[in-house]
Amino acid sequence: MRSRAALAYGLLFFLSGATGLIYELLWVRVLYQTFGSTIQSVTTVVAAYMGGLGLGAWLLGRLADRRPKPAALYGWLEIAIGVFGILSPLILGLAHRVYLGLAGAASLGTGASVALRFGLAALVLLIPTTLMGGTLPVLTRAFMGDDRASLRPSLGRLYGLNTLGAVAGTALAGFFLIEFVGVRASLWLTAAANLSIGAAALWLAKRPSLTDPGRQPGETQILPGNLLRTLALFLLAITAFASLLDEIAWTRVLVMIVGGSTYAFTLILLVFLLGIGLGSVLVARRSGPRAETAAAAALAQGLTGVGAGLLFMFFGLLPAYIIAVFQIPALGAVPRLLLMGMAVGAVVLIPAIGMGMSFPLLAELTARDRASGEDVGGAYALNTLGSILGATLTGFVFVVAWGAQATLRVGLVLNGLAALALAWAAARGIAEGSLEDKRIRIRVLSAGTLATVALVVAVAAPGWSTRLIDLGPTIYARGHMSPAERRAFLEHRGVRQLTFREGWNATVSVWDGEAGRSLRVNGKVDASDRGDMGTQIMLGLAPVAARPNASSALVIGFGSGVTTRILAAVPGMTRVRVVEIEPAVLAMDSLFHHVNDTVLGRPNVTALVDDARSALQLQRERFDVIVSEPSNPWLAGVATLYTPEFFRIARSRLSEDGVFCQWLQLYQLPLPIVAGIVRNVREVFPYVHVWFGESHDLLVLASPKPLTYPDTWIARLVGPGGALGDVGREWLNVDQVHDYMGRLLLADSGVSLLIERARFKHTDDRPRLEFVAARSFLAEDVPGVFDSLMTLGAVRVGAASAFLLVRTLTNRRSDPAMLRYLDAVRKAQPNEMDWVVRSAAVRLGMGDTTRADSLLERALARGPRGDALLLRGVIATARNTREARRFLAGALTAGGDTAQARAALALVAARDSQWVDAAANARASLAAARGTFRHPFPAQFLAEALSRLAFDGPPATADSVLEYAVARRPAAARYRELRGVSALRAGHCDAAATVFVELVDFGIERDNALAAS
Repeated sequence: MRSRAALAYGLLFFLSGATGLIYELLWVRVLYQTFGSTIQSVTTVVAAYMGGLGLGAWLLGRLADRRPKPAALYGWLEIAIGVFGILSPLILGLAHRVYLGLAGAASLGTGASVALRFGLAALVLLIPTTLMGGTLPVLTRAFMGDDRASLRPSLGRLYGLNTLGAVAGTALAGFFLIEFVGVRASLWLTAAANLSIGAAALWLAKRPSLTDPGRQPGETQILPGNLLRTLALFLLAITAFASLLDEIAWTRVLVMIVGGSTYAFTLILLVFLLGIGLGSVLVARRSGPRAETAAAAALAQGLTGVGAGLLFMFFGLLPAYIIAVFQIPALGAVPRLLLMGMAVGAVVLIPAIGMGMSFPLLAELTARDRASGEDVGGAYALNTLGSILGATLTGFVFVVAWGAQATLRVGLVLNGLAALALAWAAARGIAEGSLEDKRIRIRVLSAGTLATVALVVAVAAPGWSTRLIDLGPTIYARGHMSPAERRAFLEHRGVRQLTFREGWNATVSVWDGEAGRSLRVNGKVDASDRGDMGTQIMLGLAPVAARPNASSALVIGFGSGVTTRILAAVPGMTRVRVVEIEPAVLAMDSLFHHVNDTVLGRPNVTALVDDARSALQLQRERFDVIVSEPSNPWLAGVATLYTPEFFRIARSRLSEDGVFCQWLQLYQLPLPIVAGIVRNVREVFPYVHVWFGESHDLLVLASPKPLTYPDTWIARLVGPGGALGDVGREWLNVDQVHDYMGRLLLADSGVSLLIERARFKHTDDRPRLEFVAARSFLAEDVPGVFDSLMTLGAVRVGAASAFLLVRTLTNRRSDPAMLRYLDAVRKAQPNEMDWVVRSAAVRLGMGDTTRADSLLERALARGPRGDALLLRGVIATARNTREARRFLAGALTAGGDTAQARAALALVAARDSQWVDAAANARASLAAARGTFRHPFPAQFLAEALSRLAFDGPPATADSVLEYAVARRPAAARYRELRGVSALRAGHCDAAATVFVELVDFGIERDNALAAS
């Protein structure tokens, strides 16, 4: 083909690659809204898509050989793709209705449901993907004519340009089109591009094109090479299998490090495609003898293996690098994203280049003497078949059964063996010292060396620590950290990893430490038995408080199981359904039995593993209460649970007077985004209130009917003797019914004011939230919006009184941001000493003991108060003054927190070497503490008292107390260390050895398996 025409067609094929990737991303996104985003749905859609590509390559490659002008055929293919693109929104909508009708009516099981999803996806995608798959062999046939020697340069150049176009399409869709243009409009724009590409190709096809005189058919000697061709056919599938295996395993690992936002997934795909495109272009040279081509293919696979193996060498540096990125001050979202892209490139780019080199080289080895589109199409079809198997087996089996590390080692073995096989085949039959031997020797030896290195890495390279991969550096290392703090963060000091499991859809782990037990999903804490308890309880309590006598409930997201436990314990609740997308989360249930009360074992509770949208769309049941507690909206895919379309689905599954509850984070989201989400809820439900769980979490209650909170019903729930009275008292500080209403932040008028602040629209067609939230997450921490909501809440029609709200907010007493509200209510009620004591508590938490002591003295002048006396005792203990005992004894008499008072008394006694008294008070403190918000375990004073006992107290007494302390707080590494010391002093060497062995558990990783509770 003439050079100008070749350049023009190359440009068109680059654009075709961009449109193909845009279609894939858009169609897959729409199908996920129907089928859900579980691994089953994702795999079936991707398999159907790639299956169509392979089928098209095989069929249309043969057709190209029978057409006198394959370039014109290419033009018609692009036009047909464009026509389907225009019709695709209608076709996808029809598939949506068919799926819901068939799957919902038939109540299909998992296997049948997967088969139906695959069948519908294949039916919808078969036509366009078959057309797309045919473009490469058809245009390659047009480029090379009958010249067998031009196959590799034609295929390499076209495949590379098309893949580089896919890079552009990935960037265009992932960074611009979906957010700012929308799915439907983007489909139509892409279709218009295809029609233009097709028209241009047809116009070019009318112009005369000649075979380049420099490329005479038959110029290159073609050796028979039947064994080599057979090996290449086999390796086309195997290397593609390994490539998809690597891509999926890399993605599972990298999202743990760079975060799970939509931008992170876009970056990984973009860099992967960039490497493949560059690799293909690199080998786009004129064909030579097959031995040379085989040696080059062996070198490409060796490069792939060694490049993939580098991850094992420097993986430990990646978390530290990400921490360094987030330590750069005043760095915006885009620069951070680019710097994280460098980390992705360090892992993915080199092996991806090797993968891109492999396909054109192996395809050339499979071609017969006469150039044909059939050979190219067959090679592409085999490559696609391997990709389908790689995606399916890796997603369904390998990562779940073996873990990402072992899966990547399998990929290294496949690359290494492929390189050795090709090197052997290239050298086979060539005499040593011959001209051919000299031409391929370096490449063969290099390939063999690289292959050996890859195999050695696969077998012998040390793996990375599951503790290290589970850090979540983009989430928890955002603030300024000193070098010592960075080291402590990277080492996870003082906490133990109870279990680590790579599930179908996410990696799940459970961690235990003095701050409590937490459930992590892809490195991010999604539930806990301490800090999140208020929100987890309110998620279940708030909607049932607004819906008296609810008998059925559905929960989206299991987490620790606390929300489900609250709903299951409601009087009259006969049916609770849990929908959880990741089975490994449900498997962690036993590690949270102490807070969820073995809820999955209750007869009125059932669990369903599915995507929330899919499950709700297929449900025929209605519920009195629906609770949606997904993860954060900046995570890829989660934002689909915040659109008006999803809220309409939820409303369709509510009873007529049912209540819907949506969890919403306040951290890392600016006010306009929060307001936009609440507006989406209000768009579907006429009555909306906003409550809070903790000060950083909102609960949006919505109903078709006015929301009311009858006192008698709330009393049955959390009043004295209520079904959830103990939970409400210990975790929410609810003693009376009116205390509960202190968490109502915005009623109808306040919500109306809030939604006026909404600045963007988030829908299924324009899912802006996942992009805006992701940028907000990557940028500097946004100012907290709770103050803004409090200002809106000043319009208190129907909401809690300002005094009750501030009392509820300051129950935790440690947040300096509460001082402004406390100062305001103190001025409004100067004779109410409760505000004075609460202000003193906050001041004490800030370290301002002088101001705190002054406030407490003022409060006690009005009469004895247990809380005030306790705080004065704490200050006196910290100052080591004689008044400490008097204040603490008075606090116990007046009803102050027993655990805190006894801990301080234990320290006072230990300082005076009164060991019997110290031991008795330490035991009493540990016995009284419940680990709840109301009765927490004492921290510093008790630890110091126990330390003095362990090192200086009577050995037997100290060992007895420390043994009890470890039994009460097994997650406290400090208590175990002190127990080891006391056991040694008491001569209990076996007990000491056991304790020190247990301490190792606070610094080692867990294998990819579940742990006992």
